[in-house]
Amino acid sequence: RVAPTARFPEPLEDVKSSIRYLKAHADQFGIDPERIGIIGGSAGGYLTAMAATTSGTKTFDKGDNLQVGSDVKAAVDLYGLSDLTRIGDDYNDSVKKAHRSAGATEALWVNGSADGGILANPEGAQKANPITYISQTSAPLLLMHGTNDTVVSPSQTDLLFQALQKHHVPSKRYLVEGAAHGGIYWNQKEVLDIITTFFDSYLKK
Repeated sequence: RVAPTARFPEPLEDVKSSIRYLKAHADQFGIDPERIGIIGGSAGGYLTAMAATTSGTKTFDKGDNLQVGSDVKAAVDLYGLSDLTRIGDDYNDSVKKAHRSAGATEALWVNGSADGGILANPEGAQKANPITYISQTSAPLLLMHGTNDTVVSPSQTDLLFQALQKHHVPSKRYLVEGAAHGGIYWNQKEVLDIITTFFDSYLKK
């Protein structure tokens, strides 16, 4: 489910439901339910970070297969959002103003079609912030962002990285020089090798 037809936390509940489905059918798919890693870019990166920071808890677990958990062993967040009130931090004033509008995606994500931008609902914005849920059970996170990203401020992944470091959650962050919000830079061998090495360190026996 996606905004504006769905609001937080419905899409996150879907992600966690998918993880539980895989675990509940591990024998069918030939996978190890104790070694699951997730990866996403942009909004998918944000949902990955939310699933990772709430890993090891029952927070946002709803629906089927509740006999298994939605925890993961490792997660990779590619140019995702972390603090929905500061998505435009690295950009000019007109972009920052647009992000404060009621029509901005982050406002629709938290408030639905109600009037008011993201700043009109600070409690809702905090609940939709992965930093809020960091704990000792949070999954290790690899964060990557392009220096030429004009959609999501590169500082977004840094905010999350600094919070993870403060709570001693294993995490790494890389800036990909010249990379935009998606595109060919993300298919470079160097980038893919970093991702593969990170997953291998947590998922391989």
